[in-house]
Amino acid sequence: MEQSKIISSAIKIHHLTNLNTYLLNQNREFMYHHEMIAIPAFMPGSDNHDILYFVEKMTHQEQLYSYTNEWGLHYYGYHFMAGMEGYTVIIGPYFDKTPNLYHLTRDYDLSNAQSEDLRVFGEKVYVLPAEQSSSFASVLQQFKAIIEQETAPIILVSEKNKSSASKKLEDFNVDKEAELVKLRYKTEQDFMHAVEQGDKTKALELINSNNVLFYFSERFPNQPLRRLKNLAIVLNTLLRTAAKNSYVPAILIHRISEKFAFEIENANQLKVLYQLEDRMIEEYCSLVSSSSLKKYSTLIQRAIEHLQSSYDKQINKEELADLLSTHPSHLSRKFKEETKMTITSYQQMLRIKKAKHLLKTEELTIEEIAWMIGYDDPSYFARVFKKEIGSTPTQYRDRL
Repeated sequence: MEQSKIISSAIKIHHLTNLNTYLLNQNREFMYHHEMIAIPAFMPGSDNHDILYFVEKMTHQEQLYSYTNEWGLHYYGYHFMAGMEGYTVIIGPYFDKTPNLYHLTRDYDLSNAQSEDLRVFGEKVYVLPAEQSSSFASVLQQFKAIIEQETAPIILVSEKNKSSASKKLEDFNVDKEAELVKLRYKTEQDFMHAVEQGDKTKALELINSNNVLFYFSERFPNQPLRRLKNLAIVLNTLLRTAAKNSYVPAILIHRISEKFAFEIENANQLKVLYQLEDRMIEEYCSLVSSSSLKKYSTLIQRAIEHLQSSYDKQINKEELADLLSTHPSHLSRKFKEETKMTITSYQQMLRIKKAKHLLKTEELTIEEIAWMIGYDDPSYFARVFKKEIGSTPTQYRDRL
């Protein structure tokens, strides 16, 4: 049996399930590897360890297997023979129920950055009901039948479409195209400047002016969904670059960029992608407005970036100063001079900001939120929160 047909069938499995899909030969070498969701390095199963362990445990030919790792990530695998060669196709991971990310964070003593990566990862992984996962298992078990099925539909093209396409080619004008390219790059510069200023109104206006910025979209005239996805990917890249130009901390750019990259790839409606474009612009502009560090010196930019990624940990000012190659007293003085806050106050501000976000968006207890942002004592957290916000965390949540 041709390996190309086996690989083609693995691609079909991916399109049917929309899960990570892996195809390995009998030597445990990857022949096909479509990984939409990467497992963070701190989790068991990262770097394909789950996949290789799963394959190792498959001992019977022509058999369907399931595997669940210690963090509740599920996989299905099907081992089969094609001629004299053995192959394994695996799909996953997925959850069979919504995971308690707080318990995982606490049980494995994850850092703030790891906890945030876990949250982002958890949002990407599908939670599949038993009926759906069972259906995917049934599809996987028919893998050999899929290999043998050839799909070659007869394509019918209307004469009207043919003549229309020919006319478009005839009417193509190189001079006009050159003018549009110039206009596109001018619009791109104006758009980038608007985002770098956090001006979401201007940025949205430029994007919506006949999409001149993305004129090359017509390269995909017969694939509207793929075309819009490609445009959204380009937009995400431009927005990420604009945020970087405005000295937004790298960890914040990474989080929002990864979130949108996943949403783009999984969008399956044109309407969703159009709405996603506007939301990307609004969120990046808000990020620039709230988190740009361009008004600070390089030293304080680096200090704030460190606090952004480690605000849930105790600060050792001597270690921080050493990390930044400066003296503790000089760092404290410069930080207060530029931010009008002490390092400790700035960290507390970041913690309270995160707490407000969690109170709005997560169904966590006050104790859980306190621990996640770095307070071991929930009562102390509640007192600090009330002093800063004017209400207790419970009162703040009740008002929303």
